[in-house]
Amino acid sequence: MGNNDLYMTTDRAKKAADEILEMADAAIKASPADETEIVVFANDSALTRFANNQIHQNNFERNAEVSVRAAIGNRVAKSSGNAVTPDGMKALVEDAYRMAQVSQEDEDWAGLPKGEFEYPIKVDFFENTAVLTPEDRAKQLKGVFDLAGDAYQAAGTLSNTVVTLGVVNSHGVKTVCNTTSGKFTVLYTGSDSSGYYEDFQRDFSKMDIAALARIAIDKAEASKNPSSEVGVGKYTVVLEEEAVATMLMFLSWLGFSAKMVHDQESFLVGKMGEKITGGDITIYDDATDARTMGLPFDFEGVPKQKLMLIQNGVAEGYAHNWKTAKKDGVASTGHYIGREEPLPVNLVMSPGDKTKDELIASTDYGVLVSRFHYPNVVNPMETVITGMTRDGTFLIENGKITKGLKNFRFTQNILAALANNEGLTREQRFSSAFFGGGAVVPVAKIKDFNFSGKTDF
Repeated sequence: MGNNDLYMTTDRAKKAADEILEMADAAIKASPADETEIVVFANDSALTRFANNQIHQNNFERNAEVSVRAAIGNRVAKSSGNAVTPDGMKALVEDAYRMAQVSQEDEDWAGLPKGEFEYPIKVDFFENTAVLTPEDRAKQLKGVFDLAGDAYQAAGTLSNTVVTLGVVNSHGVKTVCNTTSGKFTVLYTGSDSSGYYEDFQRDFSKMDIAALARIAIDKAEASKNPSSEVGVGKYTVVLEEEAVATMLMFLSWLGFSAKMVHDQESFLVGKMGEKITGGDITIYDDATDARTMGLPFDFEGVPKQKLMLIQNGVAEGYAHNWKTAKKDGVASTGHYIGREEPLPVNLVMSPGDKTKDELIASTDYGVLVSRFHYPNVVNPMETVITGMTRDGTFLIENGKITKGLKNFRFTQNILAALANNEGLTREQRFSSAFFGGGAVVPVAKIKDFNFSGKTDF
């Protein structure tokens, strides 16, 4: 597969974006509904998957979802398909209109967004990321396999993606953006240890695959011959970025949504304006921060804006879409994701003033956790989750990492963990967690973290 018409170059991406706006505009002008909206989310995704120190799959997928909302008064319906053509869009508009005619009235319907918005966020398109071929990815991965040697098996993915999001409605919203992303994940597995690392960049040239792989294999090396001497109980932990990001994304899903607050299903109910974490914890959603890999607008075409969620430990806000904002008499924060619940997915946790080495050095006895595995919700209103540690769990003694540990099960209240914070690093890193969003976070030192079980590995 060469560098041919399959790949979305800068010029082709711009042409495709213009065509999407033109087709959507024509379909909306032909709509018999009172209000109509068309959203196109298209992506080209190329992936190389590897395991056992060799590539075993190359995949390229071009996909698009066209979503239409039509409203007749307060009767609203939605249709969707994947035909990005004039006829395909018009057919979906007709389907949505017919369904709206027989839909029940929505008393909370706020109408579609109105006005010609300004979009201060600009996202870049990197052609070097967009046109990355299987051969290009294979060359990058050779060093990953060489590093494994005979002692480790390397597994993971290297992918590059082009995303196009376009939103057009009958009230003058008409916007589109193109951007790129590259993702690298690697897991080195030895006889009794493992190490993992990941990275995301819009500009693939900024991704140092060899250096990232070295971090992962160093974790696997350091955690060999893991000890089982640390029992179940509460410990001081140093949580690396992927573990912290997982906790933040769970908070997003468990309550940073106006609809969940309205439905009395959020942990924020009755707590707005109150202190819910430690005073040095500030969490906000900010697609304007390029590190979050955010887009300029949401799936209603409303501009993204910085949204304070927790400031100095105090519950300050939650996400709105156009509908929930009208109910509360406020402006939309630009967090419609194509479903009823608005959701922050570009989270940032403010840094502290320490280094990771300083956090470890200040710990007399504790555990360093690289990441969490298979977390699940135990009690949503109490923000209690459970899961496993994985791919680099270490004992800290007298301010030094002394040995690898066998993994633990944890059962932990997230807000309580953030209330027990004892230090944050100056450095921050983006992790995608696993919800289709991500967070830019520091490493955190937390006391009384609850390990509720142990493993044999």
